[in-house]
Amino acid sequence: MSRRPAGRLPRRPDSAFTLIELMVVIAIIVVMTALMAPAFKTIKTAADVSAAVYGIKGQLDNARAYAKANHTYVFVGFAEVDASRSASATPQSTAAPTPYGRVAVAAVASKDGTRRCEYKTSNQCDEWTTNYASGANLVAIGNLQVYENLHFLVNFPSWTSAAHPTSKMARSQPSGAPYTFGLGTWTSTTPFTWPLGNSLTAGYQYRFNRVINFDPRGIARIATITNSDEVGRRIEINFQQTRGTVVPAVPTNQDIGNHAVLQIEGTTGGIRLYRP
Repeated sequence: MSRRPAGRLPRRPDSAFTLIELMVVIAIIVVMTALMAPAFKTIKTAADVSAAVYGIKGQLDNARAYAKANHTYVFVGFAEVDASRSASATPQSTAAPTPYGRVAVAAVASKDGTRRCEYKTSNQCDEWTTNYASGANLVAIGNLQVYENLHFLVNFPSWTSAAHPTSKMARSQPSGAPYTFGLGTWTSTTPFTWPLGNSLTAGYQYRFNRVINFDPRGIARIATITNSDEVGRRIEINFQQTRGTVVPAVPTNQDIGNHAVLQIEGTTGGIRLYRP
C-alpha cells in the first residue's frame, strides 16, 4: 500500500476559484482602476511640465551657444495654441487671447550672420516683414518642440528674496512689458513661421509672434516696435501646468504647485531655472 509523502496535504477537489469569486475580484480591479485614473493623469501632467521646462531651457541654451559659436543671430519663437485640436493640424490656432495648453518652441538662425533688420528708436525692424521672403534668409536649428499641458502666458506676482528668504522661487523680477513674457499683448517685430519656406500669412503650421533673439555675443533681446535697441535687465518666462485647455488660477504661494520660471539675463544671456 502506497503512502503519501510526509508534509504533503491531500488535494482538495474544491480548491479552485468559483465563478462568483472571479467576478468579485474583477469588479474590485475595475473599481480601483477607475479611482486611480485621475491620479495617473495628474502625475502625467506634472511630468509634462518638468520635461517641458528643462526642454525649453535646453533649447535656449543651445540657441545662445549657436549664436556665439557661429557669430550669427538666433531667433527663438514661442507660441501657445489650442490643445483641443490635433497637434498635426495646419495651421495651429493662435488667434484668441485665452490660454490653450499646448506650447510650441522653435529656433532659427540668420544664414549670413546679420540681424536681418535695423534696430531704431521707432518702427524698428519694420523691414523684417517686407523682406521675410518665406524665411529664405533663415536656417532652422534643431526640430520644432511641442509641449502639452503647459501654459506660459502667466505673470507671477512679486516674489523677492527679502520677503521670502527661504523660497526656491524668490528672485529679482524684471519690470514692465515686454520683458515679463506674460504681460500685455505685445508682439515681436521679428516673427517667423514654421516650417520655414512659408510666408507670414499662409501655409504655415505655427507662426511665432513672441521671439527672443541672441546676438553673436550671446546677449538676449526682445525686439518690439517701440523698444529700440534695448537690452532688458532680465527676461522672464513663467510656466504653469494645465490639464488640456483648463488653466488653474495663478498661484498666490509660488512655493506650492507645479509651475516654473525661466529667467534670462539680458546682458549675458545666462539662463536660470526656478522651481518650487
